[in-house]
Amino acid sequence: MPYTEINDYNMSEGIVSIFKYSVDTVPVFMDLTLIAIFLIAFLGTFFAQKRLGGRGDFVGSFAVASWLLAIIAIVFSLASDLISLSRVVISITLAVVALAILYFNRMDQGL
Repeated sequence: MPYTEINDYNMSEGIVSIFKYSVDTVPVFMDLTLIAIFLIAFLGTFFAQKRLGGRGDFVGSFAVASWLLAIIAIVFSLASDLISLSRVVISITLAVVALAILYFNRMDQGL
């Protein structure tokens, strides 16, 4: 058989087997999923702040979205062969950098 089918995976594992099938079929699937999660969280928090407070906080929304991305990447790494360790390290590094930017931005504003 030249390609894998979804029937080749154990479907009793739940949604993890569907993710494994997607990653084996389309290798960039998990990267695109993480980018989509980051953008949804970033834009959602930015426009929610803009609607409620009158202006959006770009740096705060970036920090929240990057920490959410790091947590989800860690959860995805618990399943074997779902996400590589380098992607987890990149997402954790992004979260730490975003936290540092948020800290220094708030320090300049005096908050």
